[in-house]
Amino acid sequence: MSDLRSRVSYLQGLVEGLEISDSTKEGKAIKVITEILREMAQAIEEIWESQEDIHDYIDSLDEDLADIEAEVYGDELVDVECPHCGELIEVEASILDDGDFEIVCPECGERFTADDLDLDDEFDFEDDEDDDDDEDDDE
Repeated sequence: MSDLRSRVSYLQGLVEGLEISDSTKEGKAIKVITEILREMAQAIEEIWESQEDIHDYIDSLDEDLADIEAEVYGDELVDVECPHCGELIEVEASILDDGDFEIVCPECGERFTADDLDLDDEFDFEDDEDDDDDEDDDE
């Protein structure tokens, strides 16, 4: 943004260097135009700074929301592949333990259960827990 402001300042310097008289219609128009450009550059810079502040605030809200979601939902989310259409679906890991729980694919609308999925290769929750225990033993 400082590039825009410096370019407008350069233009104002050129106009002053040309010694354009305020007494002519053209001279008045050019000086007014350069002043408007300066004001616009300043307004754009202020908007840019405000937009950066808003972006930072939204990032902060997003992080807070993620913390709340983790607190409320608590379960880890995992991706599973729909056996009918192959779409990846994000589901709570805990429902994969219940083979009777029905999952509805949002892409194709077909229903399936965790028993319909080939989870042996994808997830090995017990080994993950054992690995965590092994790391604790090393400390």
